[in-house]
Amino acid sequence: MKLTIIKKYEGKEALVESKTLKRLKTTLIKKLPFFPNDKETLKELELQNISDVLIHYLHWQTRQVPVRVRKVQRSPELTSDKRYKNLKCGINAFLEKVRNGESLHSFLSKRAHKNGYTPVQRIKDGKAEPWEDKDQILNTKGFHHFHLNMEVEKTGLSKRTDEVLFAFVDRENFHAIGLFDHSVFDCINENGVMSDEKERMWKIHEKYITFGMQPGTGYTSNPIMASGHPIHLIRLAHHYMRIIMDLDSKLGDREFVNILYKECEISPPSKFNLDWHVDSLDLGIIDNKNNRIFSINQGNL
Repeated sequence: MKLTIIKKYEGKEALVESKTLKRLKTTLIKKLPFFPNDKETLKELELQNISDVLIHYLHWQTRQVPVRVRKVQRSPELTSDKRYKNLKCGINAFLEKVRNGESLHSFLSKRAHKNGYTPVQRIKDGKAEPWEDKDQILNTKGFHHFHLNMEVEKTGLSKRTDEVLFAFVDRENFHAIGLFDHSVFDCINENGVMSDEKERMWKIHEKYITFGMQPGTGYTSNPIMASGHPIHLIRLAHHYMRIIMDLDSKLGDREFVNILYKECEISPPSKFNLDWHVDSLDLGIIDNKNNRIFSINQGNL
């Protein structure tokens, strides 16, 4: 759906929260796994403005992989790995789920499930690591990673494996890049030395990110903010806020509702109840009265 956006939003304006915005913020906070999971953290989130809460929620959603049918590609770095033969059964079963559009939720890391947000002050006070509520490799390199054991335990997670599969994932494609053991997540030591697995991951990333570039071409890969959030995510959140600021006052307007329905070639209903709807990285409007969702903008996953 194409809608004209008029107002400018740079993340600094004070936004008076309407009833629909309050409901949106409440819904996002309810879905967002924060830690510690206590009243103090909940209160802190409730006092934040809707744009900040939206950033936290969208950032957490970048770590998830929505259920979609995707085309699978295996890189030569994957199939030539000496571990590939022994892990091929699990890899094949996992990639079959990808092709079929099945949920991959169980195969994500524990942190992707539970560490959605922690207060910045906890990090400043040394109570939490700077990247504890962020996936550093995903934010800086663009790789999702998955465990490969098909046995799902009572926790809802697959049995943890030392080797994990790294992949570039978007809405239509799943490019399985390589196998790595957990030393790939080790920090670079005080002498600037990284683990062999991390160094190999960096080299593979450089190969694919520079594919097709002329030698000597300068580039910036996955730039992040000082907070650790990817710049593209902040831009997406600001884009959504521009849309929200422009359209929020129209959600109760009959003329606007008629436009929504007519653009989708659906007869407008006699009664309606519109709210904002965020699903994964997608922004939409939901008509609760008539069980209709109108897609306004789609994210990359």
